[in-house]
Amino acid sequence: MAPKNFKSVEKLPEAPVVVPPSPPADTETLRRVAAEAGRSMPPATVRQVRRTVLVNIKVSEGLAIALADRAQAEGITQKQVITRALHALGLPVDPLDLEDRSPRRRR
Repeated sequence: MAPKNFKSVEKLPEAPVVVPPSPPADTETLRRVAAEAGRSMPPATVRQVRRTVLVNIKVSEGLAIALADRAQAEGITQKQVITRALHALGLPVDPLDLEDRSPRRRR
């Protein structure tokens, strides 16, 4: 006859193992552990807030037409023609100002 297992005689659950908290790791240790783990995530980049302002100038009609013609011939915006010229003069032009960032029209 098989012995009966009574709840009162069942094995009590073991007490949980308490692991003492480890001291916080320093930056060098964290970098070493990350390198050993073979992580290949790029470093985080923080974008700085880019403030823009409107610059409004009056030019002769001939210059305005020439500017529009040049932009159309090169397939770029008038802003790009102007900012490329300012960059060529050595002024500090933001790289985003050299790109065509005009919103695309929906068709």
